Amino acid sequence: MSKRTTKQKINSYIYNHIWLKYAIDYGVTFVMSVFSAAIFVFGVNCFLDPAALGLTGTVTLVSGGSSGVAQVFVLILETCHVDIANRSLVFSLAYLTVNAPLIILAFVGIGKRFAFFTLVNVGSAFLFSNIFHGELFMHIALYVSQYGGMLPRALFAGICTGLSSAVAYKWETSAGGFDIVSYFVSLRKSTSAGKYGVIINSVIIGTFTILTAIKGGTPLVINDITLQPWAVAVGSMWFSIVYLLTVMLVVDVINVRNKKVQLQIITSNKDLPTYLLASVPHGATILNAKGAFSGEDRLMIYMVISSLEMKHVIKTIRQIDPKSFINVTPLNQVYGHFYSRPVR
Repeated sequence: MSKRTTKQKINSYIYNHIWLKYAIDYGVTFVMSVFSAAIFVFGVNCFLDPAALGLTGTVTLVSGGSSGVAQVFVLILETCHVDIANRSLVFSLAYLTVNAPLIILAFVGIGKRFAFFTLVNVGSAFLFSNIFHGELFMHIALYVSQYGGMLPRALFAGICTGLSSAVAYKWETSAGGFDIVSYFVSLRKSTSAGKYGVIINSVIIGTFTILTAIKGGTPLVINDITLQPWAVAVGSMWFSIVYLLTVMLVVDVINVRNKKVQLQIITSNKDLPTYLLASVPHGATILNAKGAFSGEDRLMIYMVISSLEMKHVIKTIRQIDPKSFINVTPLNQVYGHFYSRPVR
């Protein structure tokens, strides 16, 4: 009998102690939810809206989603000449208010575990938005603004927000806001989530641009050229679009839950289809084939699986038939019945 590896022993121990499995799962997800919130707030404060740190003379980019709605709310108050003593506090309270009904949607329409850790993420973001105001963050924001400009700000902010959402998706939760709506719709349509967020965020960016132009304010002087508020608003809109595209790309690269692949498996093992059906909750199509060189009978198996399942399925195939030939083809969309494991 072959000796079990350390990894196999650990997995066996966890399997026999189900309480430990859940403790590890919930503990790691909690940490990753807090980490996701920290990345998001860092990107907002340092790159999207350095004015929240007290950095003057910078143009604010709109983040989209629930944070974008919160930014629009703050901008409405400023346009109405409401005196805001603590801008970050007003933003974070508006952020919580927008997220409240969406978390209820997550609880009812997606899953209780999903909703709980989304609430952890949103609550952590509220705390971090009132904590990330030290000299370190001010210096980072000032350096990027002075030596990079608007494009690096948009790219860095997009990477931070996209990474925040993608990390949350990876652990089957979300960063809150319209990520919940995107996740809900993508589960129903079984497609990538990024494009739904872009549609919603485009409306928010348009609204923010119009309000910024209406608000007016002190003209911006660059290289002895005076830019009127409407020009600044339109210019920042384009950089906000760059930000959104970056978010979408990062999310769709990392989030593979709703991505699917087709496996074409050529094997001489007649029992392989039975093992595959026992390993994953998906069906398969089998064709009889013949090797062109050997002339021996073969089975050609077609199976569609989630990208998350690919590593496990290929490992199972190679263990049963090391001589099998496997072709993996990415799929954009699947029509018909395809089982997706429910989100907890």
